[in-house]
Amino acid sequence: MRETRWWRGAAIGLLATGLIVGGVVAPAAAAVTRVAKVVQEGVGDGADPNDEARFPDLLKLDDGRLMAVWHQAEEHQGTVGVIQVAFDNHDSGRTWPERHTALANQQATMGGKDTRDPKLAQMGDGSVLLTFFVAGEGVYFSIWHPGWHNFNDPKKLVVPGLPGIPSEHGSILPVAGSDPQAAEVLIPLYLGNGAAYFARGTYRVTAGSIEVRDFWLLEGPSNAADGWTESYYEPSFVQFGDSIVAVVRHERVRSGTHVGAAARVITWSASAVTPTFTKAYWNVQANSHHLLKTADGRLLFSYGDKTIENRPTSATLISNPTVLPWRQPTAGQKIVPIYNSGFWDQANPSSVETSPGVFLTTGYNAKQKATTEGPGRSPSGGTLWLLETRTADY
Repeated sequence: MRETRWWRGAAIGLLATGLIVGGVVAPAAAAVTRVAKVVQEGVGDGADPNDEARFPDLLKLDDGRLMAVWHQAEEHQGTVGVIQVAFDNHDSGRTWPERHTALANQQATMGGKDTRDPKLAQMGDGSVLLTFFVAGEGVYFSIWHPGWHNFNDPKKLVVPGLPGIPSEHGSILPVAGSDPQAAEVLIPLYLGNGAAYFARGTYRVTAGSIEVRDFWLLEGPSNAADGWTESYYEPSFVQFGDSIVAVVRHERVRSGTHVGAAARVITWSASAVTPTFTKAYWNVQANSHHLLKTADGRLLFSYGDKTIENRPTSATLISNPTVLPWRQPTAGQKIVPIYNSGFWDQANPSSVETSPGVFLTTGYNAKQKATTEGPGRSPSGGTLWLLETRTADY
């Protein structure tokens, strides 16, 4: 089943397996194949037809299965969302027989709360850390061990001295080479005022705890001469050798209006007690992005493209991610359109490498579920898709 290709300024279309808007069909994709459906929210007895599978994250487990989590909710925010988890059938994400509420005691621990932006991190001992945030409360973490059905009761992340209530979008990063039973971890955080941070601490397996030692400001808000505020959100990390590579969402804000700006790329040494940052702007307006270290040592960067209406998902491969500045797309860096539902509030992608050079990236139809196609509604509304690309596509 081939997914349509979404070009800047092109009419948005999907054939029998997707969207048609205004009767105009987009050109067929040569690079992107829609291979599977993880879930369609709003389907089944008692289901809310307005539910969607928002903010998905993917992880390849040590046993070869894929784990997926997402935020089951009617809206982006301001509602009660429930984190769902699913596992594939050891078939590179083609079928997803097992799906259920992620937390073992959802109602008792997080009942009535909007648990947003679930993210997954594979730890050296085989456990998985799930992080999410509740607006106005902060960031929580929960743990899954191989053989478990659910994640355990979440604990609130404590960052002493942080000047505000944090949110998160990127996964916790275990530092390579640290003790699996007491792993050094880097935790990406951001505040509502447009300041991006990382916290540094220790994940202790036996205690099921994260002890934060310190935190560092990656980039803070600043006032531009034209009256706009340069703001930074949603840092995400990956490690190459001793280098940590972070990408931070950059926006310009004035009177409640947010406009996209060039992404901020930051690197530093994982082994440094006091990090020294190298920084550069990259001329891509990346919203809610994801970083994946590939088997051949490159970086697959998937993101919501703020330069295109409705912020569809695109991706690109970075060949030398530790060397700044990154090559600009206008200098030959290929951007591959991945998915566009034809409606606002999509993107937030995640990617995994199922075998060397073969990638799956999430895309979700942010439309309301309905029996007919139209503005803001679709028979495939609420569906979380998986789109496959290969190294040669980039």
